[in-house]
Amino acid sequence: MKLSKILKNIEHSGKYNDIDISNITYDSRKVKKNSLFIAISGENDDGHDYILEAINSGASAIIANGRAPITDIVPIIQVSNPRKAMSRIASNFYNNPSKNLNIIGVTGTNGKTTTTQIIDHIIKFSRKTSSSLGTLGFNTPSGIISTGFTTPESIELHQILKTISDGGIEYVPMEISSHAIELYRVKDIIVDIAIFTNLGYDHLDFHKSKENYFHSKLKLFTGLNKNSTALLNYDDVKTKEIIKKINCKILTFGFNENANLNIAKYDLKLNRTLISFEFGDISFSIKTNLIGKFNISNISAAILCCIKIGIPINTIKESFKYFDNVPGRLETYKTSNNNTVIIDYAHTPDAFQNIYENMQILKQKNQKIISIYGCGGNRDKSKRSMIGKISDKYSDYIYITNDNPRNECENEIIKDICNSINIEKYEIIKDRKNAILKALSTMKNSIILILGKGVEKYQIIKNKKIPHSDIEIVTNYINENRN
Repeated sequence: MKLSKILKNIEHSGKYNDIDISNITYDSRKVKKNSLFIAISGENDDGHDYILEAINSGASAIIANGRAPITDIVPIIQVSNPRKAMSRIASNFYNNPSKNLNIIGVTGTNGKTTTTQIIDHIIKFSRKTSSSLGTLGFNTPSGIISTGFTTPESIELHQILKTISDGGIEYVPMEISSHAIELYRVKDIIVDIAIFTNLGYDHLDFHKSKENYFHSKLKLFTGLNKNSTALLNYDDVKTKEIIKKINCKILTFGFNENANLNIAKYDLKLNRTLISFEFGDISFSIKTNLIGKFNISNISAAILCCIKIGIPINTIKESFKYFDNVPGRLETYKTSNNNTVIIDYAHTPDAFQNIYENMQILKQKNQKIISIYGCGGNRDKSKRSMIGKISDKYSDYIYITNDNPRNECENEIIKDICNSINIEKYEIIKDRKNAILKALSTMKNSIILILGKGVEKYQIIKNKKIPHSDIEIVTNYINENRN
């Protein structure tokens, strides 16, 4: 593609010949002949420090923000914000693939993955084509491919959407994180339906305040055009604020009777949930394997979305008979010593609170709640004491362990958690596998909650990914201890 076409509608300065570009990248290691290298600032590195390396590797042009070496080897094109420009560059290079797709963007502190997966399932069940994208990865006909991000960087995102569009897919339910919004990853994506699940407490290491965090989410909705639709959680206190600031169609879901899709009643059990809904003059019920009151909100968001895109309610109801669970989200296992093991990705105070409150409802009278979790290193430290306090309130016993300590001292992370826990009811076992196996082998008639990692298959220690899977440890234990 000609460089002038790639730079269309981007304010820039600098002279250049209209050369052919065959590759765009922000990673100097991926530069090859005829590449356009975009120098962006990352969490640990700044692409401007790698411009000469990119040129030596064959880059034909550079996008920078003014901090670039003086050279006449290749043109240096200056923009005010390379990351923002990268989004439009990616859209131009891949010919704006989102215009050919029905993009369903799901944002919120909790529930993004579950909501996205349910929508994807219902659409496919209705014999339409769909490919989900999010924390679990990119859903392809041959399986899920991990991207490493909830929402990939704009270049990878547009490349994925181009692949999906070329494959004839109609719908893309995708998770949109606050980081992705703030870092312009989805700025040039045309979102047809945007879903707000909730706003809780997360990512304050990045956003600095809960209000900044909310305003990042809000940008997704203020960016919708008048033909788009916002589906909002009526029960969340921030929904009214969103409604005041947007100019598009609006539908709501929730337990409040004024919601467009109203949750009229429900019955929770540890192995299933029954839910009755009202939508205008229509009343209907579903039975699902998903458990927990908070999952009812996720289910409601997904159902309302599928009603909006024209899927009959009877088809939606029928689809839940064939939806087992979301990988790593409240995955439930039974062990031989009468334990119920639940593995979940919960890593925020809100997610912990939701799970524990639901366990109080779902557990039998004589069952104990056993918790196994840690907190991530180099992330929001203020969450640790909050999570410790919540687990202390609801747990009968707690195993504090590691969960991606990264480059932070594991002892300091554990200390931050333990400051809010009763000294008589917890034990520190840093090796996560050993913590899980001890709980499985010593506890009886308990609900064992293994929280924080879900489907992750590694521990991040220093800069290395060490193989580790909560799910694999539990399933292997069950298989080895069958009666």
